[in-house]
Amino acid sequence: MKRNRIIPLIMATVLFMSLSSFHGGLANAVEADPPSAPLSPTFKYPEEIVVKFKPHVDIPYQDQIDAEVKALQDPSLHAALTQVPQLNFSRLFSILDNSSQSLFSAPGNLSVFEQYYTVSIPDGANMDILLKQFKDSPLVEEAYIKPQPVMAPSIPLTPNSTPVQPDDDPNYPLQGYASPAPSGIHAPYAWQFEGGDGKGIKWVDVEQGWAFNHEDLVNHAIPLLPGSLNALYFGHGTAVLGQVSAVDNTIGNIGLASKAQPFASSQHRTNYTYNTAEAIIVAANTLSAGDVILLEAQTSYPTASGYIPIEVYPAEFDAIQYAVNRGITVVEAAGNGNVDLDRFQTVDGKYILNPNHPDFRDSGAIIVGAASASLPHKRMGFSTHGNRIDAYAWGSWDVHTLDAVDANSTTGYMKDFAGTSAASPIVTASAISMQGIAKATFGTPYSPAELRRLIKSAAYNTPTADPARDKIGFMPNLREMIKNLKAPGSVPHDIVAPLAPTGLVAAATAQDNVTLTWNATTDDVTLVGYDIFVNGNLLPSAWTSSTSATLYSLNPGTTYTITVKARDGSNNLSEASAPLSVTTVKSSICSNNEWNASTAYLNGHQASYNGVLYQAKWWSQNQRPDQNSGPYAVWSVVQSCSAVN
Repeated sequence: MKRNRIIPLIMATVLFMSLSSFHGGLANAVEADPPSAPLSPTFKYPEEIVVKFKPHVDIPYQDQIDAEVKALQDPSLHAALTQVPQLNFSRLFSILDNSSQSLFSAPGNLSVFEQYYTVSIPDGANMDILLKQFKDSPLVEEAYIKPQPVMAPSIPLTPNSTPVQPDDDPNYPLQGYASPAPSGIHAPYAWQFEGGDGKGIKWVDVEQGWAFNHEDLVNHAIPLLPGSLNALYFGHGTAVLGQVSAVDNTIGNIGLASKAQPFASSQHRTNYTYNTAEAIIVAANTLSAGDVILLEAQTSYPTASGYIPIEVYPAEFDAIQYAVNRGITVVEAAGNGNVDLDRFQTVDGKYILNPNHPDFRDSGAIIVGAASASLPHKRMGFSTHGNRIDAYAWGSWDVHTLDAVDANSTTGYMKDFAGTSAASPIVTASAISMQGIAKATFGTPYSPAELRRLIKSAAYNTPTADPARDKIGFMPNLREMIKNLKAPGSVPHDIVAPLAPTGLVAAATAQDNVTLTWNATTDDVTLVGYDIFVNGNLLPSAWTSSTSATLYSLNPGTTYTITVKARDGSNNLSEASAPLSVTTVKSSICSNNEWNASTAYLNGHQASYNGVLYQAKWWSQNQRPDQNSGPYAVWSVVQSCSAVN
């Protein structure tokens, strides 16, 4: 694709020096924008379609390229432009500015982002037809409806803005998620070592809504990276910053990685634009290898029943991969949608979030689920789950952290932050601590892939009560990871799959279910559990940590082929067990034929009709519908439970 040279934003340090304040200054820097939109939870941005052209398409990366698109002479694109002549193609990433000097001098390939354009949909246009025309074009790699912002990935709660009194004791005893494993991540163990408190590491919170002058944050002088503070959910962003970066100042809470340098990158790019992928790129270009991005975002999707990770959309996926390729670890909230990512399919029918499927695509991010604070930890029912999830932490209503009602709040605290939003900062702080120790000890940080292997390792970290069924990975245990500290470049891959299970038998069979048992198997690191396959497909809810399971919702009188595979903590699957053929019990043809059973009454309280045995359920003196008058002994009957076919 022919393009002008990629041009960046002004360096963040220059921006902060030139603006009078990091709140008002950055917001006012976008002078061309109209006054701030009256944002509310129901506010909607204009509908847009994101179009990603294939790399060879020869068009410039700039706004208003309608003429250039027409000149491509593609029938599908021509049909779209003919149907809606006022369609306007603009850059999806306005930070790729071709009128200023290059900001993106840091290493990393940004060319993929020049393939993305956004098309505003005029009122009255048929979006479904336009989307199909774009997808049908051989020049288009991806086309999808740009997602609207959704609530940040936490459970909605009434904000607790009760200020902490200066004479009160610090709140650290309330931060149970910092406690030793298996309850928490054992943060104090990491604090003993140079870098374990986050010293030498930078991190960026990508979301919206912060109170930077909070009494437990103000000493950090947290920079807002280029973007807009126009936002909702100020309590949310402030709570997240507090979990990681609350200053150790004897006032309130203590951040799990309090000496790391925090930044904030807003999904609101200007007062009227919202672009999570661009916020990730801005964050990545602020950081260096070994630093960390926390992606506090979740998204809806046409085929998902609830919220899922934001990387399901191609632009966000590419932005995450760009950051990871630059050596930056990205921690991503799984979302609070109770969606099984192993079964999630895109609109094109692809299983892109199932690590054991050929469609799988790996952004390199550490994806985080939510579990209970109480022991044994269990997946919270709202947490999205699946074998793609790498780690979990506290996500129940037990996380004590900071709170805010608006950008000017200074003293708020809450005791009941929750969701994958609360879990993700805990995992983020663990990543920061490990990178700080690696840099201090070895002079170099872990790669994102190595750090993810450490944090998801079943050998060191805390499992849930039933890892195979919960499917949210492991909670970091800093003590065990540090006690077994590996030098960067030497963190091993777990590529050895467990041994195949043996001895699969059907212990009991009924009309709609079958109970299975098999022999336990072994793994070289840690065996997590077993997946059960019926006719080659993983049956819903067919995961277990034990060596037995009952499969329900089967059809009567049907033959099934069943196999079992063992899974380890790195999602390596064993070979399948020897197949077991099971035929469920046939169903009875009995029916509650009250009249015929009454007519066929033989003796006692049983009756037989057409070879079917019935048994009286109750007696009453009623008038039969086919009798004009007079009492008649009628009984309601049920199947006698004899094996009648």
